[in-house]
Amino acid sequence: MRRWFRQLIRNSFFQVGAGLFIIMVLGGFIVMYLESGPITEKEAPFWWAIVTMTTVGYGDFAPSTPEGRFFAVFIMFAGIALVSLLTATISSIYVAKRIREDKGLEKVNISDHIILCGWNKNAESIIDSLRNLTDQKTLELVLINEIHEDIVNHLKNKYKDVDLHFVAGDFTSEEILKKASIENAKTAIIIPSLDDENIGSPDEKTIFATLTIKSLVSSVRVVAYLMQRENLTHIRRANVDEVVLSDDFGAYMLASHVMDPGIPQTTKRLLNASSDTRLRRVDIPNQFVGRTFDDLFSYFRSTSAWILVGLFSEEVNLGIGEVLSADTSALDAFIERKLNEGGISLQEESKVTTIINPKSSFKIEAGQRAIVIP
Repeated sequence: MRRWFRQLIRNSFFQVGAGLFIIMVLGGFIVMYLESGPITEKEAPFWWAIVTMTTVGYGDFAPSTPEGRFFAVFIMFAGIALVSLLTATISSIYVAKRIREDKGLEKVNISDHIILCGWNKNAESIIDSLRNLTDQKTLELVLINEIHEDIVNHLKNKYKDVDLHFVAGDFTSEEILKKASIENAKTAIIIPSLDDENIGSPDEKTIFATLTIKSLVSSVRVVAYLMQRENLTHIRRANVDEVVLSDDFGAYMLASHVMDPGIPQTTKRLLNASSDTRLRRVDIPNQFVGRTFDDLFSYFRSTSAWILVGLFSEEVNLGIGEVLSADTSALDAFIERKLNEGGISLQEESKVTTIINPKSSFKIEAGQRAIVIP
């Protein structure tokens, strides 16, 4: 109790408020002593004191004696000083909060947002793609990294149509993730911070961040970027939703430029977030469930001039890698080797199943969505 009272006395609001109250009470009693008439009746002297202190000055009451007027001057200046202090205190709180937000030290209070963990040279391209691909009016995005606040200000000026927030710190920390409202987030994207000299391998931090996020909120969708394919088994065990590998498309695109000119240019256009002819996912009308792929193809072609490329569905699949134990024992290594020899990979698990250009008689199932080219 004594500690609480000591903190209350040190509070700026309490000090200014107590000063206003004390001057109002003392001023009222002194006016009652110096004056006579209506100004001294009932609550009138205290009303006059507070009105004078706040410089409102209704004029319904006024001192008439020289002593009362001289004291009124003191009340006016004391009121101006205290009200100015009150205004300055309120302003300082908002200014301090804004400074802390710019430095990434404040908790972000939003929901259904996307969290981008990490930072590298491709981060701005990712933000560009997210902005172009969003189906919401405003993209709500939280950055968790350790970049300088000048870069953050540059990003906020560049992406004025994005509700951009910043949390400074290590994205593997539970406290930092909670500041970014991870419990209310829709998706978390983890990219390697290649300039971070404090880590041996960027993939290790990515795997650790995935474990941390999933342990806090298992329902958050986690999309991770890996540098090395051999780490796929480990991040699968961390229950990641989707993985993007650095070598997934680069080698193919390079070879295609040599062996199949035209293919890489077409692929680049189909994957360009700002292109009008990029690949899109759309809902399938309910009346086509149970009907053939050919019927759906004709429907999209005739109504919207779209080309139906394939179908996809989101499922929760239990990968074999998740069945193995968390440690790298000799038994796990033996099982993995035998499965690989049998043509079964531990690294190709996916929670999104795609079917590209099936037979015309393929039956549309409930829960599937379409991939089209506009």
